[in-house]
Parts: sequence; structure tokens; C-alpha cells
Amino acid sequence: MEKVRRKLARLMVVSIGIMLVGLMAVLGAVVYKSGAGSGVTETARASLELPAGFSVDDTAVSETRILFRGAGEDGGQRVLVYDLATGHLVADHAIELAN
Repeated sequence: MEKVRRKLARLMVVSIGIMLVGLMAVLGAVVYKSGAGSGVTETARASLELPAGFSVDDTAVSETRILFRGAGEDGGQRVLVYDLATGHLVADHAIELAN
């Protein structure tokens, strides 16, 4: 019985050691990730030129693009997508409803 108890105790010590190493790895990754984004970033500035007569109804922003949804001069719905880094128009889509 004593031999089985020693084996179980050794197994428990090894298991606890593996769990502690794993926990330290997870905590290290959390600390690393939380410190990675703390650097100073510059503010992106761009002047966007929307088409004449375009009225904006809605906007959406991602990391690299900004989307404007609205109506053009002719009253038709359009979606315009601009690149935030360059300020250039990358997509101009007309929205047509299917019957």
C-alpha cells in the first residue's frame, strides 16, 4: 500500500508542476500582450473629398477603411469606401433594389 501511495504522491507532484508551468505561460502571454499595444501611435489625418451632391446617411469605420452610405445627386443610393491611410477612394458602389 505504501508503494502505491508513493507513486500517487509522485504523480500528484508532477501534475501540479505541469499545471504551474502552464499557468505561468498563460500569465506571461497576458502580460506580453497587454504591454505590446502601449506604445505611442500617431493620429492619422486625411482630408476626404466626397462627390458633389452626395449626402451621407450612415458611416462605418474599420482599422484601415471608412465607409459612407448615402444618396448621390440623382437620388440613387451609393456606398463609398475610402482608405484611411491614403485618403483615396477605393470603392464606389451604386445600390439598386431588385424587384
